[in-house]
Amino acid sequence: MERISEVINKIYLKYLPIVKKLGITLDVDFPDTTLTIREKERIERDIDKTVRSAVNRTKSNGRIVITVRPGKVIVTDNGTILSKTTCELLTTEHVEVKSRVGFGTTVTIK
Repeated sequence: MERISEVINKIYLKYLPIVKKLGITLDVDFPDTTLTIREKERIERDIDKTVRSAVNRTKSNGRIVITVRPGKVIVTDNGTILSKTTCELLTTEHVEVKSRVGFGTTVTIK
């Protein structure tokens, strides 16, 4: 088992220079850095894909937050709102996508 903090740190450092250039804030909410994961490659791939998508949707002065809780990673952004149909198409067994006007898009990776 590996610590999820290593995966989050790698992704954070990858996207930090990009979001700075775009004027986007990238934050991490990670109260317990000792949490571990079993499927490191899948989790890392899902988080990376989600953050990349959030960066592409979020405009200057926007905000992306990576929140880590036991059993899930939540990526929220205040970028473009996705339609209900798009959210349903993007939702899988391990990933849930929700989007609301005024709240942005929330992707929960289990």
